[in-house]
Order: sequence, then structure tokens, then C-alpha cells
Amino acid sequence: MNENLIQVLWVEDDPQITLTYPLEAAQYGIQLVPFSCWEDAEKALVSDFKRWAAIVLDAKCKYKHDSHDNAAVFLTQAIHAIDTICANHHRILPWYVLSGGSEEELNDLIIDSREEWDGDWKQKKYYSKTTDRDMLFHRIPYKARVSPEMQIRLVYYPDVFKAIKNAQLDVDLEIHMEELLLPIHTMNYSGKEYNKNMTKVRKCIELIFQSMVKHGILPYEKQGKQLIMHHRLVSKSTGINNTWCSMIIAGMDVKQGENVIIKSYKSILPNVLKESFQRLIEISGANEHAINKVANQELQINSRQTSAFLDKIGNAPYLLRGMVMELCNIILWYAAYLDEHDDEEINALNWDVLKA
Repeated sequence: MNENLIQVLWVEDDPQITLTYPLEAAQYGIQLVPFSCWEDAEKALVSDFKRWAAIVLDAKCKYKHDSHDNAAVFLTQAIHAIDTICANHHRILPWYVLSGGSEEELNDLIIDSREEWDGDWKQKKYYSKTTDRDMLFHRIPYKARVSPEMQIRLVYYPDVFKAIKNAQLDVDLEIHMEELLLPIHTMNYSGKEYNKNMTKVRKCIELIFQSMVKHGILPYEKQGKQLIMHHRLVSKSTGINNTWCSMIIAGMDVKQGENVIIKSYKSILPNVLKESFQRLIEISGANEHAINKVANQELQINSRQTSAFLDKIGNAPYLLRGMVMELCNIILWYAAYLDEHDDEEINALNWDVLKA
């Protein structure tokens, strides 16, 4: 996928056309992605709905792999399916018919709902492959809307998602960040609904810590050829000890009782982020600690305080929004840090796990 081009799902079964038309469309900022039948196109539409900004249909195409070309069957089924899928996602995708057929053959098959986005195309209900395709490619960018999810990645926070890719962070981090950033730019979420995402901040931090293990920044053990988090930092009941991880990268020793169990020789964090990790860890775990029976008394008190604070401000989303912006800074810093510190053995010199 070329993220700089408008993604258009295209149903067309002529192999010569699928080679030439995409080159023409690219000049208008469009990537035509061809599928030879509606059966395949529908799977792509359902599985990655947010990718698509528009749909182009060749009228004489197959509905299924083993179907015959039949405009009446194909257009009727495809347009009905598009309407249903879009309704389920509460979003309209403009669709167009680009065909070599005749008006007499096609007009009765193309329903009038197309006028919602294409009503100013008065010549006919479809676009002719012979005479109109340049006009269609010219019009699509003005009518097609990049999905809100793709806007988050490509328009509002391209540097953050580029940093996630450059640092080769887990794909789940991309998904969590999209889910945390999207409600900031849409009106479909109440503050209370948005605040339920708070634990995703902790999940993002854990994925960053797991990446740090692979790069020798946090204590690790070898499991075959893989580096896994050192067992001293993992509990069977509560998972990764995020607080201890944040202490190590902040240059603080980890103690168990009065005994130092992990020595940290150097803070790798810039001053502006020194308190960020621990602050986000404490707040973002609030929802979980409230119901987690193994959470200690301090965590449970913090949970109640966070919940009480959100209640007091009417569950406004601003606390979480601020945390997400802070998380963006952490991701950008971490990707830049890895660029300059990519030797796991040298990174591992910053800490030492002491014998019990």
C-alpha cells in the first residue's frame, strides 16, 4: 500500500486494464487496488474497511469466482453489500461504476443513492471507460474521504507511526495508539467511554519495555537465540513489573527490602521524560488495580484516587488525552534513542542483576 495515495477498491477482471488504468489513476493521487470478482473485493472491504476511501466497479464483472459476467447480478449484489457494510461501520464510501457497457444496459441497475456524492455528474449514472475515466479519476479525490483511522496515521500523527515502524515496535502498539488517538479527533465518544481506554497506555509502555529487552536496554535472559525479560522483572501473578523497569532506565537501583537486586548505572532518559514513565504507569493501571485482587494497598489507593478524580471532573477526557500526548513523546524519543544506541551488548553495560 502506498500511503501517499488515496486507496480505492476496484473490481475489474480484464488483466490488460488492471495493468494500465492504475498508472493513469496514480497521476491523480489514486491507488487503484484491483480484485477480479466481488467475492474477493468484499473480503478486502470487510477485513480492512478503514483503508478504503472509495470503490470503483466494472459493471460486467463476476460476483463469485465461478460466476459468469452478468451486470444485473453483479451490480445488484455488490451495491447492496456496499450499503450494508458501510451502514455497519457508520460511514459512507462513495462508489462509482466505470464500464464499457451502454446506458440502456446499465441505467436501471445503478440506484439513485449515488447522487449523494456524485449527483453533479449529470451526463449518465456511470463513467465510460472510453471517454470518462480521466474525469472519474479527477473527481474521486474531491469526493473520497480518507477514513478517520487513516487520518490519524497519515495526517495528524505521521511522525509517531513512522517512529513505531522505524523502532520495529510490536504491531499491537500501533493498534493501541490508533485507539487512543482517534477519539481525540472524533465526536463519537463520551469522556467516560474514552477513559475506559486508559489501561491501553500501560499496555503501550509494556510493549516499549519488551522492545528495550530485545535491545539490551533492560535486563534480559537468553532463551535460545531470543532475549526475554529477566525473571526478576516478571511476576507470575501480576506480569511485568513496570515500576522496576522505569526505575532502571531512570538510573535508579531496584531493591527488594533493603537489598539491591538490580543495579542501574546510568539514566538514559532526558530530563523532560524522567518522571513520565512512572506517572503514566501509576495512572494507567488504575482501572485494573481497582478489580485486581493481587494489587497491593498502595496501588488500590491510587486506583480509588484516580477514579475519584475522574468522577469529580465529570469524567472529562483531558487527563487521558494528556497522557496520550506524553506517550507520543516517549515513542518519538525511543525511536531516536535506538538510532544512536543499537548495540545490545553496550546497552547492557548500564545495568547489572545482582546474585541473590
